Amino acid sequence: MNRTAILLAVLSMVLAGCNGAPPSLPFLHPPHTPATSPVGLVPLPCTDTGPLRSAHWRYCDRDRNFVTARARRSLIAVAEGIARGRPGYVLRYMEASWPSGVRPMPPHLSHGDGREVDLALFYVDRAGRPLPRPPTRDGYRAYEPPRREADRVCTGAHTPHDAPDPPAGRSWRLDEAATADLVRRLSADPAVRRIFIEPHLKQSLGFAGDPKVRFAGCAAARHDDHIHVDFW
Repeated sequence: MNRTAILLAVLSMVLAGCNGAPPSLPFLHPPHTPATSPVGLVPLPCTDTGPLRSAHWRYCDRDRNFVTARARRSLIAVAEGIARGRPGYVLRYMEASWPSGVRPMPPHLSHGDGREVDLALFYVDRAGRPLPRPPTRDGYRAYEPPRREADRVCTGAHTPHDAPDPPAGRSWRLDEAATADLVRRLSADPAVRRIFIEPHLKQSLGFAGDPKVRFAGCAAARHDDHIHVDFW
């Protein structure tokens, strides 16, 4: 193709883009060469289809979506179970691990080896209608504070728990039934070692006697905006 033909072709594409809607792409992240894992980790799904999806494209684009094959199978099975029981619900993941398998993966105190992943909670709007995705851009910081101040366990210290509560007039609330369903399915999975969630949610969601559901401690991030899952 000569230079004139190439310029005309480029001009045609530009004009088409200006005059029409851009093509619909199935990916949540800009195209990039997927990383491969030297230690056999596998990526979680990065398409905007299926019951398990990324909460934000950057987790895929930055290759922080790698897990062990066993963890991937478990997460997909849990997501499929939720979708069957609650049509329209999608399980959203945030940070998992990077391909290298090196732990920790900053800024986390853990992650990195493919056995840990953060999962978004489920939310409803003020009318009780399910939200299709977390109310924050990246899935984090949509905190669900304790109902009583006495139930807050990390106070009076400069810790990650100093992150402020959302405004009382926020447009979302925790979908307690769906979130409890998620924790219950994860706890029942033999591949899951432990689940970190804030003590007030462990109590209010009905997991006070579940040894898998634990508190990560005041030195860790708040876990009333996401749950941290460890796999064997």
